Amino acid sequence: MKMKKIRIMILAALMLLPSVRSFAQDDQFIFDMPDDFAEMDTLPQPQRFKSIHMVGVKYSYDLCYVNSSPRVGQSYLYSPVNLEIAYTYYHALWDHLFNFGLQVGVKYGTKGYKSEYAGYGDVNTVIEFPLISQFKIDVSRFRILADIGPYYGYRLDTAKPEGWDQYDIRHDYGFIGGVGVAMVFGRFDLQVEGCYQYSLCSMYHTNKFSDVYWLFTCPRNILLSAGIFFHLW
Repeated sequence: MKMKKIRIMILAALMLLPSVRSFAQDDQFIFDMPDDFAEMDTLPQPQRFKSIHMVGVKYSYDLCYVNSSPRVGQSYLYSPVNLEIAYTYYHALWDHLFNFGLQVGVKYGTKGYKSEYAGYGDVNTVIEFPLISQFKIDVSRFRILADIGPYYGYRLDTAKPEGWDQYDIRHDYGFIGGVGVAMVFGRFDLQVEGCYQYSLCSMYHTNKFSDVYWLFTCPRNILLSAGIFFHLW
């Protein structure tokens, strides 16, 4: 009797086997497994920034002064007309840090200083080549700017009636640093900046007036500028 029951159960299982296979082929008993890799593929890509190339014109009103040892009765010379053509390149470090730029330019204007002593003081026509590293933070339509970098200058002309002599130094070099703000209007940037120009080169050889008392006269200028830039691409 027991063997008969076992045979009946085996026979019933064999009869149900084709039906199980049919259900399996129709995916009746198979549920969808989550595809984690597919979800990873749909994650948003990290933001990529486009480089910006700009060219523009800057006007500056300069307050020119010198740091002199010994003092030569110096005072500020106000230079109202200085023009610069500049190119700015904003780029993203590793396609993520879009806060850095490089600005190069050619500036033409006047520099010098006033003095209450006869024989001192001068007004020079100069040409300068600044190379500025510009850090920026974008806030809506505004950019907060911070500048630092070297410059090279050359004195083209002097207001002294006797002209240049062998004790005058016509080359100039040093650093420029400052802050500013820019307003963005489509493909145009309007920039306003205040910078300090620190020269590392004296205007004269140390023995210009005396072989005993050496003279060091280095320019220290405040630059107040406004400019308009056009986005090339």
